Amino acid sequence: MNTPDFATESPLLPIRTVAVIGLGLLGGSVAKSLRRTGADSQVRVIGWARRAETREFAIDNDFVDAVSDDFIEASKLADLVIIATPVDRIAEYALKIAAACPHVLITDVGSTKCGIVQAVATVPEAMARFVASHPIAGSEKTGIEHARGDLLDDKLVVLTPSGTENSGVVDAIERFWQSTGARTLRLSPQRHDELMAVTSHAPHLLAAVVARQVPEEALRMVGSGWLDTTRIAAGDEGLWTAIVCENRAAILAAIQATAQDLSQLIEIIQSADDPALTTYLRDARKRREAASSPPSFPPPS
Repeated sequence: MNTPDFATESPLLPIRTVAVIGLGLLGGSVAKSLRRTGADSQVRVIGWARRAETREFAIDNDFVDAVSDDFIEASKLADLVIIATPVDRIAEYALKIAAACPHVLITDVGSTKCGIVQAVATVPEAMARFVASHPIAGSEKTGIEHARGDLLDDKLVVLTPSGTENSGVVDAIERFWQSTGARTLRLSPQRHDELMAVTSHAPHLLAAVVARQVPEEALRMVGSGWLDTTRIAAGDEGLWTAIVCENRAAILAAIQATAQDLSQLIEIIQSADDPALTTYLRDARKRREAASSPPSFPPPS
């Protein structure tokens, strides 16, 4: 892993100190990725978490160089701030940090984008230094104890610039994500949320539906198929409630499309149309197989 020179057009400076605000699975993994052997030793990582136990864990396990119990004070020491809080708090933190720290660049790791970008855009001075980001990596598990320094390796980080950032800000933050081992893609906030609704958010809710359908007496009979299908349903319900609230319209559209697809499947089964069922399942198999070599994303709209 090579940490690049982040120098960009004035007034931006090289990124030498990164503050990670929120040390959960993603925040901890980003911090750890910057601390791996081979990282530029000049990059200093400061962490903030609400819980003292989390801060202690981060220090004791070499996730960060230093911790703070004040996210503003941690941000004041940084060149780049990464907000890794639940999605419904990201805009609030971004605006407070931007107001208190006029020199820093700001990004995030939230899995929704439209609401965050719209909220930060209400303060143009903050939006000029904020680029919303989403690392598409993670686990159904939560907490820094599950964080890994290689979590972002060859994973995709989507950046959703607003077009109102200062010159060089998007490029600098994109290069930062690449330095963690990730690949990057730029999309509009709206397109990001639409795609995440069908690839992540609605599937999580559908996994919850499948999990709820099995009576307790049948749990002794579940196999790998059920466990694989419902793995993500083990995610934290509070975090996922916030995600759904932030991307409600796109998720609802995705679920409604799924309901139509289920209606088609019900009709096929009721009519005993076995050839149609074979075609339906074949189409699903081919789509799943194609995920190993996904097509290129369309340009931002």
